[in-house]
Amino acid sequence: MKRETARKWLKQAFHDLLMAEKIITIGGYDVAAFLAHQAVEKLLKSMCIIRSNQVPRTHHLDELARDLDLPDTVFTIIYELIPDYTFSRYPDVSDLVPYEQYTESVASAKVAAAKRVFDLVQKEYEDILDETDDPGSVD
Repeated sequence: MKRETARKWLKQAFHDLLMAEKIITIGGYDVAAFLAHQAVEKLLKSMCIIRSNQVPRTHHLDELARDLDLPDTVFTIIYELIPDYTFSRYPDVSDLVPYEQYTESVASAKVAAAKRVFDLVQKEYEDILDETDDPGSVD
């Protein structure tokens, strides 16, 4: 049961990352940034499930990474994504509404950061997926 639950979270993480990448092409830069955050959050939660059999009830990437005892290199990247959980969605967080403050280059950098996290922790999650799973192209 634990492995199946983690697998579902991981598959959704890959899907979110793929959608983040694709939505950039239609100008959804704020949405891409949010989905990059979500992809990493779900990736880390899948890893937490494998270790503790529980889905952590937090959206804080740094808390999840700390619970997983991930290396500093992952934390450095995660800190790039943390603000996007709020800034990409709520118009009263900054002077601009979210879709006005995100550009293609910013969104692309957020997606690239999320991909780097996936790459850095690949050994932690690769055995969760079955050979039949197609997590999608995130290259």
